[in-house]
Amino acid sequence: MSERPRVPVKRLVVGGTLLLLGGAGIAAARLIDGFADFYGFTVYPHVVNIFARISGIFPFSLAEILVIAGVLLALFAIVYFIAGMIRRKGSRGRFLLSSLSSVLLVGGILLFEFAYGMGINYSRKPFSQIAGLTTGKYSKAQVREVLEHAISELTEAGKNVTIDGSGHIVVPEDLSARAVSAMQKLGESYEPLDSYYAGVKPVMLSELMCYGHITGIFTFYSMEANLNMKNNAEELGHAACHELSHMTGFMREDEANFISFLACRDSSDPYLTYSGWYDITIYLLNAYYPDATAEEYAEVYMMIPEAVRKQLVMQNEFWDKYKTDFGEAAEAMNDVYLKINDQSDGTKSYGRVVDLVIADHYREKS
Repeated sequence: MSERPRVPVKRLVVGGTLLLLGGAGIAAARLIDGFADFYGFTVYPHVVNIFARISGIFPFSLAEILVIAGVLLALFAIVYFIAGMIRRKGSRGRFLLSSLSSVLLVGGILLFEFAYGMGINYSRKPFSQIAGLTTGKYSKAQVREVLEHAISELTEAGKNVTIDGSGHIVVPEDLSARAVSAMQKLGESYEPLDSYYAGVKPVMLSELMCYGHITGIFTFYSMEANLNMKNNAEELGHAACHELSHMTGFMREDEANFISFLACRDSSDPYLTYSGWYDITIYLLNAYYPDATAEEYAEVYMMIPEAVRKQLVMQNEFWDKYKTDFGEAAEAMNDVYLKINDQSDGTKSYGRVVDLVIADHYREKS
């Protein structure tokens, strides 16, 4: 008499429940007015306060360790599953059901963590609305005006930083503390940014992140801001504040870029001020280029100090080394991820920070 397969009820129930709760949270955020704002501005700060403090106990990136362990565990699970299906000739149905229940449980945990640690926040009130900024279409002349202003500010900021022998600015050893301080200071002006910040953590596998064209990443399952330390010195400060912006629940890439810029600009920290204006100058240059003539672009480009132009060249050379099929695939995956999460422009949304910077510039002038 053959043994009847035992149904792994607990795993199926728990996994299915978590999947339903995770999916329900994301659906509610997109379909029910006010739900995402209520969760994002009322409940989510407590989630960060608890879990970011726990992960902050570890001096290393807990997220990185979990990813490495997860990959190894997944490989082991695949081998174990194949071996099990070959070996268990008389009980394959039970083994298959048990395996599927485990996959359901893991999937349920991940979706639940994503929904309430990140996903719902994609649908909440944007930072531009909180800051009272209204964006629109801007003329070439307006982009040029703000670009020249950025170059002027970058030039001034360059007088207060140290340049090393290679031409890069020197990154302060206490970068994480400075980035946290800058975000806390900005939180005094914008209540939703008045949050707990655990700091940014360097990633051991930063070289691998370069191949994926990733400068940093906020991980919802550990509530950590992780930083690619292989990145150019000029970009690290802005990237650090960018990932800390995600920790406050502002998930849109354009707004995280803008929040990071404000934090760097208003920090009174020489390194961060330089990094903020450096990155924004690049975005503005990219926005100006398509509509400008070769002469116009060359004219404004030559306004940039020679030392900064050298840094821009070194930056391009650095990222050119990582133009591989893997990098293109990673960027394509990121593009799909952003579009799934209500950012219809995909990776182009990173560049929309220009609209916010221009709107802020003209508001400051008025």
